[in-house]
Amino acid sequence: AILAEVLWSVIHGVALGSFRRLRSAHSIGAMAEQWVVKVKIETLDRGGVKVKNMWDAGQVVSVQIEPHATINMLKQRIALLVSAHTKHQRITNEAGLEFGDITKLADCEGLENNGTVLLHVEQPKVEEKVIEPLSDDEEIWAGAADDDAGEPMPEGEAMTKELTDEQMDLRNRLQGESAELLEDGDKAAALAKLTEAIMVGAPTAMMISKRAELLMKMKKAKASAKDATAALAVNPDSGKAYRVRGRVRRYMGDYSGAKEDLDSAQKIDFDDSVAEMHAYLTKRVAKITALAGLEEKRAQVEADIC
Repeated sequence: AILAEVLWSVIHGVALGSFRRLRSAHSIGAMAEQWVVKVKIETLDRGGVKVKNMWDAGQVVSVQIEPHATINMLKQRIALLVSAHTKHQRITNEAGLEFGDITKLADCEGLENNGTVLLHVEQPKVEEKVIEPLSDDEEIWAGAADDDAGEPMPEGEAMTKELTDEQMDLRNRLQGESAELLEDGDKAAALAKLTEAIMVGAPTAMMISKRAELLMKMKKAKASAKDATAALAVNPDSGKAYRVRGRVRRYMGDYSGAKEDLDSAQKIDFDDSVAEMHAYLTKRVAKITALAGLEEKRAQVEADIC
């Protein structure tokens, strides 16, 4: 009796193990089952957007996919093949019944392995705002951004030290000589004298701004912008420094920076002499921004399709 019971246990264990292996193999086989779904491109409306893709309306694309996959998963695979975003796809059976995104393929009416579904792609047409291209700017200074590095400036404590009476007299005299030379039309000599005055030490924002303005008149845009920035470090509320830097930035083609500087200059100390330039920059920057936004929108549309 004991021997019979042992034999029965062994036989039962072997049979049970075989059954489990068989069931496991069946499950793996079921999970690995693949369907071939034929996707006929019924309509392919890309909304006027040009896309590099070999597929066209009327053609059939074969997709290998698991029957338990959803319609949305099928759309994702179709998107890679025909360059059509899932949100622009509709999938129906041949009778015209549209399938929902979460519906499993095995549950789709009329669909089986090697069956056919119809693909409808309807990309919304992009209505582009017509923006005139930027006009050429004839007032840009050729090579303006490539001029010399600028004029010398006191360093460290020399920028803020207290001047003696003798130094003050020297600085005032040099400034006066610079002004006279400028009146005579000798810009280079006027610049040299003004630089001497600045190098005496503790230059004011107005002195540095005047040299920046003189450099601008000499079409030394980069050096002028550097001086204007230095003047703003001494006095952040210097309308003249903002005004000079805004003008030279405009001549260098930095329209956004120029507009920002003239915005600040006109708020601090309105000046009719730059009002026309300020208006021009405001319009040009707005157009540049609009064109950039349009280009970004086009790129996004193409990215959605791809």
